[in-house]
Amino acid sequence: MKNGQSVLKLLALIFAGVSAVLLAGGTAGALYSGIWLFAFVMWLVGAVFLLTSGILFAVYKRTEGKKRKLTAAGKYVYAQIVDIDVSPYQEIHVDRISMNPFFIRCRYTDNNGKTYDFKSGMLLYNPSGLLRSRQLKVYVDLSRPDNYYVDTNEILPEGAVLHKFKFDSENNAERLKAGGNYIQAVTCGVELAGRIKVNGMFKPGFLKLPQGMELPGLAADEKGRAFAGYTVLCRYDAPDGTVHIFASKGIWGEPDSPHVGEPVRVYYDGKGYRNYHVDMEPLLK
Repeated sequence: MKNGQSVLKLLALIFAGVSAVLLAGGTAGALYSGIWLFAFVMWLVGAVFLLTSGILFAVYKRTEGKKRKLTAAGKYVYAQIVDIDVSPYQEIHVDRISMNPFFIRCRYTDNNGKTYDFKSGMLLYNPSGLLRSRQLKVYVDLSRPDNYYVDTNEILPEGAVLHKFKFDSENNAERLKAGGNYIQAVTCGVELAGRIKVNGMFKPGFLKLPQGMELPGLAADEKGRAFAGYTVLCRYDAPDGTVHIFASKGIWGEPDSPHVGEPVRVYYDGKGYRNYHVDMEPLLK
């Protein structure tokens, strides 16, 4: 998917599609089988999905409109990045891949010493290994500081393609490598991920560990949250200017390095790198 593709719009379309199926199914059930109770339930659930779709689309339009107005006004400041974190209680599912979105906190101090704090929108990738500076452009009128837009295009363009939501095909790895088609990419950081099993229960995404508690074999971030493992991201800048981001298959445990700036081969076949395999073997030896 495109980096600039709105998750809200995508969800709105999915909910609208489900609603259409439910409403059509209820109507067909009423017309051809006469089961009105079944039809009523289908209509009711379909209406809920349609309403949800409308709300999501309205929020998307409002967000996009706000962004256009702020960038058109052309008033901006450069704010210092103070933190990069994830939303531990929020999961996004795209093409059977789930992840917790990232966000960036940044701060601007004016000539009078007054500080302003800003937070970026949801990022569907870990920006840590892609930063070119510790500042971001924030479109804002400081007379109304609550109305702002943090521009992350300098980290990763909106036109960049995130292949990380396609499975790194382990079963096809040998076939892809035997085919010999590959591109030379560069690693750009890791993303901790996975489900943690504690006391017989699976915890999705992040698990806050009690102070002093350790779980052998699991990865942990600087905030003490545990993960089953990680994936390595890598970047390829195509000759046509398009930026592609790939993700390796899941690796158990804690990362052995930051994995930034290392050359790595991405084997592929199909149009648009449809099937691919990030060859991490040389980097993990």
